[in-house]
Amino acid sequence: MRRLALAAALFANPAAAEVSLFEATAGLELFPCEMSTLSCTTLTLPLDHMANDGARTIDITFALSFASIESRGILFYFVGGPGASGLASAESYLASFDADLTQYMDVVFVDQRGTGPDHGLSCPVAQAIYDAAPVSVRDPEGAMAAARTYVADCTREIGRDDLLPFVSSDQAIRDSEAFRQKIGAPKVWLYGESYGTQFVQAYAAQFPDAVRGVVLDGVVDLNLDARGFYRNYTLAAETILARTLAACDRIAECAEDMRGEMGNTAAEVYDSIAARLAKGPIPVRFVRADGRVEDRRITSGIFEASAFYALYSPRGRADFLRALAAMGRGNPVPLLHLGYASMYVDPETETGIADAGWYSAAFYAITCTDYDSGPGKTPDERADAIMAEAADFAPSAPRLIRSFFMERLACAYWPHQGPSVRPPPFAGGDYPTLVLNSDSDPITPISMARAVLDNARNAYGVFMSGGPHVIWGRGIACPDAIVQDLIIDGILPVAHEQQCEQDLIGDYLPLTLTDPAAMADPVAVAQAVETELYLNSALNNWDGMQPLTVGCDLGGTLSATATYSGTNYAFRECRFWPELTVSGKGVEIATGEDRDGLTLTLSVSGHHSGEIVYLYRTRDEAWSISGTWDGKPATLPRTLP
Repeated sequence: MRRLALAAALFANPAAAEVSLFEATAGLELFPCEMSTLSCTTLTLPLDHMANDGARTIDITFALSFASIESRGILFYFVGGPGASGLASAESYLASFDADLTQYMDVVFVDQRGTGPDHGLSCPVAQAIYDAAPVSVRDPEGAMAAARTYVADCTREIGRDDLLPFVSSDQAIRDSEAFRQKIGAPKVWLYGESYGTQFVQAYAAQFPDAVRGVVLDGVVDLNLDARGFYRNYTLAAETILARTLAACDRIAECAEDMRGEMGNTAAEVYDSIAARLAKGPIPVRFVRADGRVEDRRITSGIFEASAFYALYSPRGRADFLRALAAMGRGNPVPLLHLGYASMYVDPETETGIADAGWYSAAFYAITCTDYDSGPGKTPDERADAIMAEAADFAPSAPRLIRSFFMERLACAYWPHQGPSVRPPPFAGGDYPTLVLNSDSDPITPISMARAVLDNARNAYGVFMSGGPHVIWGRGIACPDAIVQDLIIDGILPVAHEQQCEQDLIGDYLPLTLTDPAAMADPVAVAQAVETELYLNSALNNWDGMQPLTVGCDLGGTLSATATYSGTNYAFRECRFWPELTVSGKGVEIATGEDRDGLTLTLSVSGHHSGEIVYLYRTRDEAWSISGTWDGKPATLPRTLP
């Protein structure tokens, strides 16, 4: 009967909202958002919602996407982190969904207190040092010292002692509820991804009358304390890393790339590198954008960060396996680049990057005031207890034990602590709750999602085998169609639980030119250059706003410049491989028209040499070669049956 009553309530008027967001905001001052084409509005709210102090306030900005055809409801969209900027990511999120969402739903994003240009908390310099620190569970004093130094340096770098006590999730929930009240208190859909699921559960529990429905994607179990949360996700990450390494052995190209001096399997290569790092950092010859070579190093922190953050997606897992294979064969540069990217570090300077979409210190400022860091009257006592737990737990997480204690240590020393009592499990309500999760999620493991599903009333689950952390909006019918049927048309899921599937590992592109004989083929060389462009970490993280120059793995440089129709590339004595040096240019056209493709005009020297022009056309997926190679005309290989 409950399901029938709920279905009747949803279907009562699925074609129209109580009031559209456009109508509801008629009395607010709207202005163009700085980081998107959406409309923004700012509310001046109490700095501390728990105090009766009108003199101390904070400005909170909301980004509004109005339904382009007809509003069937308002969706409050809460992003992850904590520390991500809702306004900076709003437009990219909306573009990833089926067009029906923006046609029929009003969507609201917010720069939660602690994020955004006005009150964002970020300490990129201190953060980069802490993330890369070569700490070990075997040296608790060293780990505690690193955390102590990080918190002192980070809070000094932030310089916002006035704001730090007032950035908890509870304060931020009241900001969004104040906005809802300001627009007439309509019932709204609450969507949260990752940390946003924690936010949404707490919001719905505090203000159940505000809720039309809840969607939780990559789910945090609110009932877990800090120790339980970190234990759960570290165990999940260990398992997913083991699955990823084992999957490589079943992919012929990946398995072949791993065979070398460090082992015959991905797990052997990983463990060999980790064993070396346990003795100290591994030196790396790093080529800068000006062509100069510097001595860098890969620490255990960089290695584990590269592995952990790669587990967030199928593509990330494939890229990590390829970088791991390269390091196993003596080229650590790709893995160092992955580490820099995952830790928001500038490869040129090795300093942290300030990012408009991510506020690293907000992560700690919010997390540490949401969770109690554990027993102890002093920071050192709390940190001692955490490291003792880590030592006991280490045998269960031999590859990713840092995940269990590094963030917790920082919270032990953070100047503001969270409550010692956790909220009760999320109970749901008279509205529908849709729980989404992948079984390959390293940070919000599926066990947390199932715990929420089993406890919440009127809850439905959609679980993905394989896939990424956060599964809605990836262009896959399951769960996208199920989510949008619910929030747009009021159609309940057909079953209490449903299953989807996606690959654990994305397309694995093998290391290029590992067989010296392949260098005799100019097409193989040109396509190897094409692959290196496609997989270059710096290019993949480039925003295209300003020209980019990076060092090639073994020497020389590669430059990229955005054009109206695509990207121009320049190679200057670029060495992706020790045997060949590449100079020349590339022109990539990506307009969605018939002329799309890539042209490489290259001068190659070394064990083989030539002047070649390689053309790949996207429309027909065909390629051609011209020029000379080793003193002869460059031709396509003529394969035999």
